[in-house]
Amino acid sequence: MSLLLQDETPTPKSRKRPALALRADRPWDFGLAVAGVVLAVLILFDLGGPVLAPVTLAGCLVLPGWVLVRRLPDADPAARLVWTVVMSAALYTGVALIMAWTRFWHPRPAAAAILVAASILIAFFPPGIGTGRHAMFGQLVQRHRLDWQSVRTLEVFRGRSRSAYVPWAVLALAMLAWGVALSVTGEDLIGDRGLLSTFPPLWYVAVAAVVGLCIWAVAARKMASNVFLAAATTGLVAVLYASPAMVVSVPRLPWSYKHIAVTNYIGAHGQVDPLIDIYNRWPGFFSVSAFMGEVIGYRDAVDYASWAEFGFALLDVVIILAIARTITANPRIYWTAALVFAFGNWVNQNYYSPQAFAYSFYLTMCLIALTFLRGTPIRLATILEGKLQGLQRRLNPKLTAAPESMAVHSSRALVLPAAAAIIFLQAVTVPSHQLTPYMAILALFPLFFLGYFRPRWVGPVLFVLAVAYLLPNLDYVDNKYGLFTGFDIFKNASYDPARASELDDSSRWLSRAPDALSIFVGLLGVAGFVRNFLRGNVRQTLVVAWLAVAPLFWLVGQSYGGEAKFRVFLFAMPWLAIGAAWLFWAGPVRTRNAAMGATASLTIMAVLFTIVYFQAEAKFRVPKEDVVAAQWLDARVQEKDVILETNAFFPLLIGPNYPSFLEWGSVTSLTKFIQARGNVTTTDVEAYATKNWKPERIFVVFSDSQRAQAIKDDLFDPEILTALERELSAGDKADHVFDNGAVRIYEIRKTG
Repeated sequence: MSLLLQDETPTPKSRKRPALALRADRPWDFGLAVAGVVLAVLILFDLGGPVLAPVTLAGCLVLPGWVLVRRLPDADPAARLVWTVVMSAALYTGVALIMAWTRFWHPRPAAAAILVAASILIAFFPPGIGTGRHAMFGQLVQRHRLDWQSVRTLEVFRGRSRSAYVPWAVLALAMLAWGVALSVTGEDLIGDRGLLSTFPPLWYVAVAAVVGLCIWAVAARKMASNVFLAAATTGLVAVLYASPAMVVSVPRLPWSYKHIAVTNYIGAHGQVDPLIDIYNRWPGFFSVSAFMGEVIGYRDAVDYASWAEFGFALLDVVIILAIARTITANPRIYWTAALVFAFGNWVNQNYYSPQAFAYSFYLTMCLIALTFLRGTPIRLATILEGKLQGLQRRLNPKLTAAPESMAVHSSRALVLPAAAAIIFLQAVTVPSHQLTPYMAILALFPLFFLGYFRPRWVGPVLFVLAVAYLLPNLDYVDNKYGLFTGFDIFKNASYDPARASELDDSSRWLSRAPDALSIFVGLLGVAGFVRNFLRGNVRQTLVVAWLAVAPLFWLVGQSYGGEAKFRVFLFAMPWLAIGAAWLFWAGPVRTRNAAMGATASLTIMAVLFTIVYFQAEAKFRVPKEDVVAAQWLDARVQEKDVILETNAFFPLLIGPNYPSFLEWGSVTSLTKFIQARGNVTTTDVEAYATKNWKPERIFVVFSDSQRAQAIKDDLFDPEILTALERELSAGDKADHVFDNGAVRIYEIRKTG
């Protein structure tokens, strides 16, 4: 996916066309329909395979959504792109869930049928003929419509001086340098700063060039074109979020592998089992991942999970751009908001996970509400707005510029379809993630209740859907995790990081970067809310500020395993990004101070983001050799076998056999046992396993990463592992059953 937006002059609305007529003046639709049928055949007979996987995935994510979105010809192009992809993904999620729940697992025939149906609808039913303005202010749609003809013929470059090509040349060279830098970056980490000390200097030069181009494009006296900003922002997301995936051959983060295991289990068995774990009770993301993996020819999620970070990051940036474009006609504001979000998304929740998947759905729900469901608030809200307007006039009596008003949407015909779309997205989000549906309720329910969004009954429906799904799982959640962790906001917002005494001076400084970036973005956002309010945009500021504040209420009753404050920041960040953009560009004209402030702030965020996002690689990177060993174990270990290891991040849960490990409780670390006993022998290990599990077989895993972790974290004397492995490898007490150079696995010969 790439960002492709361009200003254009409005095109005349098409005449009404007879239904069920394949028109020659719709070659784009006809081409999509033919491509859909071809893809359906390839999928049905499993002919494409991994070679055509990107094309197959793109077709699957375009055609079903395009059936609906093509009915909105005058909608904002960024929003159309989002709705096309997200509604397609939501449709497949619903189908995959039904199949997994009913154990009727046939992804390829189902996907082929969906593509054929979409192709028929696209080919024989004409698109919409215009539904009124879908943007929030004035002539915004006319300003932002996508000119496919000019893009196709490169008219955007015609009649320009040679200097206009310089930014494009710099961008191309920067992306080329980035590719070269990654090609010479080895998979092994260098030093103890993760990728920060592993990337060559050329990588930093390339990133600095792309970052500089993006900042220049929004802050220059003559702002760059939307097309260039789209290309530069896409390049920015690539260099920041795709770099890790391009230097490793397996997913790098250890917490990805449990998600991979659940996906592989559903793909292999064609069903979910609520008795296994909480993921099988909220299986939306895993079901659709297994579904699409089967469709595109990648049946092991290990093969594609690495690209989730880039894919979700790019999709979310496009959604933020589309949201900002519904709120303002000022291109500096909406492009700056997209950049702030890209630089501020340090929480790293866009990896292969249900929360990344559900987060994109939540943002799309907000986009739909802001685009189609704006309404006139109830009297209580208007009274509050009146008082705030009075305060604004007292604080800024010299205001003369007309504010951007929160206009009510003009097309009533789209209200019910838009409401249905939001409800459908909530319906597939509810069984996909435990937290996100309630964040959506916190954010949207009050706005529906107060009439800022209408119809007002949508808010209660969102609540009912979430609660109705929770009730059958309530006892499980309460008994295993606790429905509430306490009502101490400060305790719920706390997080216990590594002890500062264990860090050297440079590491201690680096560990403060996440808080610094969060506070910086938060301060810019709040200051932007104040500035936009003082300019007279009372209702606009109220809505956006509430969406930023609403996640804080999650801290009232839940710590979410110590991650609550990170999730609060994640859900507040899109709206803080808009606030930060308001801070610099809410005035009627560009000023030198605003440009300097934006340049400095975005540069600071870029530096902090780079430190935060890449430094953790040293501690959390999962080596390829560990993954291969874990896959070997998953394919061979049976119930009542015990696997003992000392690496907290060894990806034992990786494949379709993972429920056997969980049921038997055999995913076991020897760390505490070694810490308590000191030197241990093979006899000690056998006695420890037999006493706790009475296993059929005992496997002991040794890896280079185990030893490195023991040394780095001072868990125990690493020579204990060396001595234990030497004893096992002697051959009289264990069999050496696996060795790939970096990981060795032994099976202890039981003595009793």
